[in-house]
Amino acid sequence: MAKYANAGELRTPIIVEKYTETQDADGYPVQQWVNVFGTGAIKVKWVNVHGREVYESMGLNLKEPATLTARYSPLINAQCRITKVGDTEPFEIIS
Repeated sequence: MAKYANAGELRTPIIVEKYTETQDADGYPVQQWVNVFGTGAIKVKWVNVHGREVYESMGLNLKEPATLTARYSPLINAQCRITKVGDTEPFEIIS
């Protein structure tokens, strides 16, 4: 089902990162989170959960659940994580 958002509602900047494993100069594996869009952030519509969803998320021990609406990109998937610009704690993508 398609979700709609006006361009003016896409105002929360986020950074989308994926987990990658590379090798350093000595051949040892190095794991790190890399921004999938290079150095930039994308803007999304961020809506915190409300109503019945709050109690469902409390049962799942989720911290600050929210619904994000963004323009489609094949770079974003469930293995990525999201960080609001200015926050230090990343968010996990559930679905």
